[in-house]
Amino acid sequence: MLEKAFKTRAFTVICLALLLTCSWAIPQQALANSEEQPKQGIPKRRIGGGTRGQCFSSVGRLMALVPENNLGFTKKAYPNILFYLPPTSSSAMVEFVLQDENRQSVYETTFTKSSAGGIINFSLPESSSLPPLDINKKYNWYVSLICDPENRANDIVVNGWIQRVELDSNLNKQLEQTTSPLGLVALYAKAGLWQDALATLAELRATQPNDSRLAVNWTQLLKTEKLDAIAQEPFLEIQIPNSP
Repeated sequence: MLEKAFKTRAFTVICLALLLTCSWAIPQQALANSEEQPKQGIPKRRIGGGTRGQCFSSVGRLMALVPENNLGFTKKAYPNILFYLPPTSSSAMVEFVLQDENRQSVYETTFTKSSAGGIINFSLPESSSLPPLDINKKYNWYVSLICDPENRANDIVVNGWIQRVELDSNLNKQLEQTTSPLGLVALYAKAGLWQDALATLAELRATQPNDSRLAVNWTQLLKTEKLDAIAQEPFLEIQIPNSP
């Protein structure tokens, strides 16, 4: 049953100048609850279609930074979600939507991007309008590049899934005792927590863009899921409207 439900893949990733064997397969805590998960396949589109109109770009495509199976795991109640916005001919509106397993919207916001392309490390806000993610529940998130506000059928859209899992006491203790951000990346990666490993390493890359060791680790981590085409792209700062 579990073999049919989840695809286990092992790979090697350089992280903290150490050789770690990591798997973005579902963590053991989530495996125990797999019978409760929806049986339907996960709709996925992590790379958007060709740009057009106001969103025209000769290079790059909208991209959700998620594993190939489109599902990333996190230990956090309010995790970070990453995606790549391609350069556009002018500024454009971007919409972010988070839905629960029943396709009910639990959070949505819009913001304006400049014509520049780059990576967004988006943090779900801790606010009264957004409850913490439920443990062992999948959430579907969408990013839409709005090319024509008068005709949303022309949007370029990508999506990813995220699932919060409960960690065992030993791993939680290791995480609490780790003071180095790079040490956290290694532990997250080893535990299969793609979302947290990626977000933590992205924060380090954004603040230390000239650190060659971080650059190598970042590229290798993205390469494990065939996302390294955007490894050299800059990080973009965005202004998100305040949540109530």
